[in-house]
Amino acid sequence: ETLVDDGMNLIIGVGYTMADDIKTQAENYPDVNFALIDETYDEIPSNVKSVLFESEQASYLVGLIAGKMNETKNVGFIGGLDIPVINTFKYGYMAGVKAADANCEIQAQYANSFNDQAKGKAITNQMISKGADVVFTAAGDVGTGSMEAIKEANKYGIGVDRDQSDLAPQNILTSAIKRVDVGMYETVKELVEGKFQGGISTTYGLEQNGIGIADTTSNLVPQDVLDFVNEKIEELKAGKISVPKTEEEYNEFIK
Repeated sequence: ETLVDDGMNLIIGVGYTMADDIKTQAENYPDVNFALIDETYDEIPSNVKSVLFESEQASYLVGLIAGKMNETKNVGFIGGLDIPVINTFKYGYMAGVKAADANCEIQAQYANSFNDQAKGKAITNQMISKGADVVFTAAGDVGTGSMEAIKEANKYGIGVDRDQSDLAPQNILTSAIKRVDVGMYETVKELVEGKFQGGISTTYGLEQNGIGIADTTSNLVPQDVLDFVNEKIEELKAGKISVPKTEEEYNEFIK
């Protein structure tokens, strides 16, 4: 409401926690444009654009790396909450791990938080005690605690959304990148050019440079593994691989 009063003609909400509020205010202010990142509706309001990302593809790629780089046939995944947007990371990652090593065991747990660093560290230590030597965390600041445990145990971690190698340069294998900047640039560009269209969703994947893996991946990951990942990237772009986003799709993928 403050932003509307200030004359803003595009208001951007980030994440599923903003979905209800964005919808309510979009109805209250039909002449204002809204954008919602990482969430959508069954019926998108006519002045709202949903901006989505094929996070399962990025997670699949880092899963391939985890499947190739682990030495214990055991890896972990920590999600923030059991919600669709996080499950795209989970099942994409698990599919990548299994595509690289069908015999690799995967531990998966939800932290039920996006900011509890202590819980991230505790879950990671528990997974390490059960044999995991690579852990991928898609849980916001929970991942900071996870990375701390990874560093102390000298195991491997995988970052999310941005290149998180700065948290532990010797231990972060790669990061599943989600280019929110690309989605927002294109959305604002449409607004400036008078082409903004509400009532729709736009999804960014590999083809749109909306997702990928961190440039620093080559620091710790050997060339043969990178070549394997690049082969899979080309198969994804060609539509030869359909990465699962749900448990049902994952089970079909494994079959």
